[in-house]
Amino acid sequence: MKPATLIACLCLTAPATLALAEHHGDAHGSITQHAAEPVNAMCPIGKEPIVPSAGTVEYKGKTVGLCCPGCGEAFFAWDESRKDEFVVLAVAGREPGSERHGQPADESATGAASPGQTYPYTLPDCPVGGPLGSMGDPIVKVYDNREVRFCCAGCIRTFESDKAKYWGEIDEKVILQQLMHYPIDTCIVTGEKLGASTVNHVHNNRLVRLANADAVTAFKADPKKHLDALDKRIIETQLPGYPMDNCPVGGPLGSMGDPVNFIYMNRLVRLCCGACEESIATEPAKHMAKLDAAYADQQRANYALDTCVVTGAKLGSMGDPVELVAGATLVRFCCAGCLPKFKANPVEFLANLPQD
Repeated sequence: MKPATLIACLCLTAPATLALAEHHGDAHGSITQHAAEPVNAMCPIGKEPIVPSAGTVEYKGKTVGLCCPGCGEAFFAWDESRKDEFVVLAVAGREPGSERHGQPADESATGAASPGQTYPYTLPDCPVGGPLGSMGDPIVKVYDNREVRFCCAGCIRTFESDKAKYWGEIDEKVILQQLMHYPIDTCIVTGEKLGASTVNHVHNNRLVRLANADAVTAFKADPKKHLDALDKRIIETQLPGYPMDNCPVGGPLGSMGDPVNFIYMNRLVRLCCGACEESIATEPAKHMAKLDAAYADQQRANYALDTCVVTGAKLGSMGDPVELVAGATLVRFCCAGCLPKFKANPVEFLANLPQD
């Protein structure tokens, strides 16, 4: 899996800031096949190792390598402060993506790194304020390998004044958001059937359902091992019936090499290239809606029930049925009022659907 790992907010060191400020060239840079050695090992967009054949871009006197040619334009679309920050991190050998490829991850601004990978912040709202994007581009920070997105700088101070409270609230919302997408009914540590003692554990913004407290302890000892196993299960089960030939962000799958199997909220999303991972993380509602629509169109004609899985009422008895995709499964309801009940206990209601 190639999870999207985004930039931790760092304070620029004085020498690095000065080096950027003293350059008087074009602030937007240029795309080139420049011979200078790139300052980065990881592409700023794809978070993957740079590839010489993809070319480089010049920004404020620095050469930035890419993983595919299209990443250059995407890099220049960033605002200047974000490009500056990437260059400073790259010069220090701490650019985003490096922690996934054996390079030292930055810990100065995030605290001691916890085991495992950083997954995107999946909630649509700031943990303190309102909807993300309501006050301009969200501000991204990473704490102990957990990404958080804020609507404004003021919310960061509030969050940091009572982290325990806000982490607890984030975890509750992540569980509610991702529970209906959880792909398996067994514990990935013990292999046991999930039951009454199941623990909903949030690891770096990702829900993991474990058989009991002992399984949680075992998972924490080697999260990568168990998450790799979970990713493999997701790909094996969802790939055969995957409903899209196009990337939800870019173009046709295969148009830029082998498709990337990206796991987002424990769901398989197939991308044309690694550069599209950040777009999913930045605008998940927009792009995941395309995947949901594809699953719904694929399954609607052969939907097994003519009644609502929550109330048992006839579909259409309260207007057009309401549809939701849980993981890779279309679910139809008599009305929107059934959605909160379903999301709170999806396992119970999904059991009402005939099993293959």
